[in-house]
Amino acid sequence: MRGSSDKQLNFFIKGVGVSGGVGIGQIVVIERLTTEICPRRMIKPEEVPAEIQRFESAVKAAAQRLRDIRNSIDQDHPLCDHAYILDTHILLLQDRMFFEGTKAAIASERRNAEWALSDIMMKITSAFDTIEDEYLKERARDIHFIGERVLKLLMGITSRSKVHQLPPNSVIVAHDLSPSDTAQIKKENVFGFAIDMGGKTSHTAIMARSLKIPAVTGLEKVSRLVQTGENIIVDGSTGIVIVNPDPETIFRYRERQEVYRKYQQSLMTFGRLPAVTRDGSRTVRITANIELVDEIEIAASHGAEGIGLFRTEYLFLGRKDLPSEDEQYEVYRLALEHNKPNPVTIRTLDIGGDKISAHLQFSQETNPAMGLRAIRLCLSRTDIFKTQLKAILRAAVHGNCRLLIPMISCLTELIATKEILRQVKEELTEAGMEFEHQVKLGVLVEVPSAVVIADILAREVDFFSIGTNDLIQYALAIDRVNEHVNYLYDTLHPAVLRLIRQVTSAGQARGLQVSMCGEMAGDPVNIPILLGLGIDELSMNSLSIPMVKKLIRSINMDDCAELTRLAFEMQDAAAIHSLLEGWISEHFPKDYFVDQS
Repeated sequence: MRGSSDKQLNFFIKGVGVSGGVGIGQIVVIERLTTEICPRRMIKPEEVPAEIQRFESAVKAAAQRLRDIRNSIDQDHPLCDHAYILDTHILLLQDRMFFEGTKAAIASERRNAEWALSDIMMKITSAFDTIEDEYLKERARDIHFIGERVLKLLMGITSRSKVHQLPPNSVIVAHDLSPSDTAQIKKENVFGFAIDMGGKTSHTAIMARSLKIPAVTGLEKVSRLVQTGENIIVDGSTGIVIVNPDPETIFRYRERQEVYRKYQQSLMTFGRLPAVTRDGSRTVRITANIELVDEIEIAASHGAEGIGLFRTEYLFLGRKDLPSEDEQYEVYRLALEHNKPNPVTIRTLDIGGDKISAHLQFSQETNPAMGLRAIRLCLSRTDIFKTQLKAILRAAVHGNCRLLIPMISCLTELIATKEILRQVKEELTEAGMEFEHQVKLGVLVEVPSAVVIADILAREVDFFSIGTNDLIQYALAIDRVNEHVNYLYDTLHPAVLRLIRQVTSAGQARGLQVSMCGEMAGDPVNIPILLGLGIDELSMNSLSIPMVKKLIRSINMDDCAELTRLAFEMQDAAAIHSLLEGWISEHFPKDYFVDQS
């Protein structure tokens, strides 16, 4: 059945632009396997062992297939640096809830393996739906991808996805796209992605950026509205998708395509330069957000002046035990040595206890996003927290280390953290271990209450880092990953700008450095106001660095101050967007910062 694009020229759909550029080609719809079509039958008690064995065999086969795909990625392949995503999927196949949970459901409920597995997948993804953090929420799709792979094996579906045999000029349209599929795409045949699900931190987004393929996600139902063979334009810079474009529109977007290509070629020069405003009055440190040590080389090649956010959660996910102090120390040491003398900001564990180990016992929470997670978990399990802090302090002797504490909501939590840090130093001293005594301590400001008491918190720390992803969600009560309400998520909402101003003012009053590590920091449209508000450091996805540096080097602080003043006189986000986008379009008409269509 045709969707609303039937015979309609220039059918526009707005999503989230996650990988810049313009892709023009013909649609190839990738159908997904839904759990609703899985066979469901009750089994006899005597069939249980064989059914469990069938499930285990499918998991083993799925793991081997993922290993084969990973091993087929050459060292010079654009996705080589992101092959760890497939390693993560292999580990997730042994996840306690996924693997043991499915076997338990087969045994206790006497359901066939497909039925038991599909129910477990639904339970896991429902649990992730309650998480506010966009990055962690995206990991629910990892469970879906590996579950779907096992389901296909159980159901005897052995045909390979269309991504392995795409014709030239293809634009992939799908509900979602797995990393294993993306890893096998022939880049020269694919001109774009248009995906129902996902955001800027989804694996589809990460891999699309690495492949330099234009991509738009969060389109909600594009895969049901179009047909294979239709023409499509994907504008990954503005988040616009145009189905059945007329010749005039295609011509206009081909021009944009060429402008973008030339612009990207010129950008890398700016990555090597300092982010100094044109009048020379202000220098901003530009750093990168990373998850793995392997990403440091990419960050450096794009001009990162250090790591503004080093996420440590991956060390704790997808395993049956907790990472040891020595294991963590080695990872942190490598990160610090590779960035010396530039700073590395290591964020302590920022997930809930139900995600970090099979043998830890935590009660189920109705709303995990506002429950026992991040610093709250660490303060309740000081053994886990102390192990991580010891590893960080020991590694800190090898470079320029900054310690960042997430989700601080009150002074009591910060004081308790500092006391544990004091105890850790004392224990390291007694053990005769070498460690850095003067690591700078910072708070990740991402809870509205922390903004309100920022002047109080500023007396206890060395720096602030504003985590806009969660701060905006908490402040505006919006789940940015939910495609039904993510249109309400707006970095330029007047309330958001006032929250940022309150933090920067409190930091400046105490002489603290104030950085920003959310997605907001990497969007050029926001840069004039962030400079006008006095942000000292911007940390972002590595690929955004050259563009942001170019803009900073092109503007004067007087312009930033005036734009900031005007923005604070406006009453809604739309007016502020219009102000900033209009100003950038007027002053930098040849640059590809905003939609100029």
